[in-house]
Amino acid sequence: LCSPIEALELDETFDVVMLASFLVHAGDMGVRRGLLRACARHVAPGGYVLIQREGEDYHTDLPRERVDPRGFTVRIVSSQPVGNGVDSVRAEYEFPDATWTQTFQARPLSKEQFEEALAAAGLRVDRYLTEDRTWVRAVPADAAAR
Repeated sequence: LCSPIEALELDETFDVVMLASFLVHAGDMGVRRGLLRACARHVAPGGYVLIQREGEDYHTDLPRERVDPRGFTVRIVSSQPVGNGVDSVRAEYEFPDATWTQTFQARPLSKEQFEEALAAAGLRVDRYLTEDRTWVRAVPADAAAR
């Protein structure tokens, strides 16, 4: 099956749907809505959507780096506003034998903006899974509180 994620229709649901890699921060609000709606469409009753979101200081606490236990370093070098609430983020990935860079657009979201985006897609936060609120367990908005 070949489809943009935001238009994905698998005709089945899953106990867990995962939206990792900060995709919820897509610079294009329509893409973000589509991604979250695809998650909502594919989560089974009683299931969860696991979402990785940026930390609330990810666009201001710069530069920063993380050394992965597998032997490479990820650096977020800069984040510059480009308009309409979107930032251009520059990342560097340093491996023992190569270094590459990536520039992408991301929309910083406060906790409230993130929860509003979930609600617009028919989801709600069930629980923040990490102290820094970067991993979230969401459920369909109409699911009974657990």
